[in-house]
Amino acid sequence: MQGAGDEKAVTMLLDHHRARLSLHTAGRRPFLLAVTATLLALIVAFEYAGVGGAIGLDRLVLVAAAALGLLIPPQRLVAAMAPAWLLAPISGQVFAIAHAATCALAVSLVLRFVGGALPARRTTVWFALFAAALTVSLLHPAVATPAALSPWHDLVGVLTGLAVAASATSAPPDLSLVAKTIAIAGAVVAGVILIDGALAAGRLVGAGLNPNYLGGMLAPPCIAAIGLAWHVRQPAWLFVAAPGAVALVQTQSRGALVAAVAGAGYLVLRERSWWQRALVVAATALLPVLFGNVLIKLLIGGRSATELDANNAIRGEALRLALEIAVQHPLRGIGYGAFPAYAAAAPQIGIFVNTHNEYARLACEAGVPAAALFVVLLVLAMRGRRGDSAAILRAIVVVYAVGLLFGNFMSSMFVSVPFWLALGCLLAGGEKPHGAPSRGRVPRPQTEGML
Repeated sequence: MQGAGDEKAVTMLLDHHRARLSLHTAGRRPFLLAVTATLLALIVAFEYAGVGGAIGLDRLVLVAAAALGLLIPPQRLVAAMAPAWLLAPISGQVFAIAHAATCALAVSLVLRFVGGALPARRTTVWFALFAAALTVSLLHPAVATPAALSPWHDLVGVLTGLAVAASATSAPPDLSLVAKTIAIAGAVVAGVILIDGALAAGRLVGAGLNPNYLGGMLAPPCIAAIGLAWHVRQPAWLFVAAPGAVALVQTQSRGALVAAVAGAGYLVLRERSWWQRALVVAATALLPVLFGNVLIKLLIGGRSATELDANNAIRGEALRLALEIAVQHPLRGIGYGAFPAYAAAAPQIGIFVNTHNEYARLACEAGVPAAALFVVLLVLAMRGRRGDSAAILRAIVVVYAVGLLFGNFMSSMFVSVPFWLALGCLLAGGEKPHGAPSRGRVPRPQTEGML
């Protein structure tokens, strides 16, 4: 009996050390090859997209990021994506740090996946299919279109977001931590913009973002803070939401305001009965009818009726053209990022303008299947496990999904990183990584009394 116990204890210790080696794999040739391949891919991507030269990234930064990826558990790197990218527009240094953290995350996950420490998840197939649809549309569009300004830059932005989402699915951090980091980082960037920003035609701009993009960036963190106050029953989180709410109103972005209302509505109504939901929705729909002029004056009072009418007319023409293209070329579209140049050459528009609707953009540029794949991702995220933290992340998904009806934010990591994180964590299906110890540590086996 004693011999059997000794053998079992030794086996457990060996398994423990093998698991630790799978987390720290720099000394093995397959992992060195994986590191090299990943670094080369990242260097090519950054150089081809023109990002490296813009922010001064060089190969030494990528090597340092690789070393960082070996030392820091991937769950922590995933949680760091929100503050890194939300604060990135503030300064070039933070922007470089965000890129380095993303590189470190990529290296960390590749090493651990090759080493067997991270299992493959079926939900990542949806990310791969969506990425493939966008790439194929750009490489092999259905028709030749005028050259776009930066189609590869837009594609790299979306692929980076998909990589962050897949990382959150493969190594999900605690959902409450993700919601809190998003809320706090959003409050910080909102405060900085309120201090250092400026007014352009009466609308708040800052950090190199126009009012619509700025509103799209501020809405998800604001709703995350409101969700924490609502579900955690800690009113102090409303103080965290306040800077974002003030800045959001000052952007006078109609789409961002509607998206924020939709997210708040989800938080309030998700556990209500159907008749209570119907009553609140009906009352909300009546508000513009009864108090439309008052609401317009309060929320977008700085914008003239002439400006709003001209804006609506251009958006309407762009949407009609996008839908016509989607009908004519439903499978591959005209190429991701090609619509603005296409619109400029179209006689009914004649100016360089985007679709102002991400779903229409996906359908006309990448094909209807690409738009359908993205909708599938949204549906999957809204299903699954319940819980307060998951509800807050779903509210972020609602805010972003509604905001995409009014803008084209998907290629901007500044605006989209809360969504990609929330999407990945929700598709992982739990508050903690399933079947893995927290913070990426391997527990020591209990062998006391066995030897």
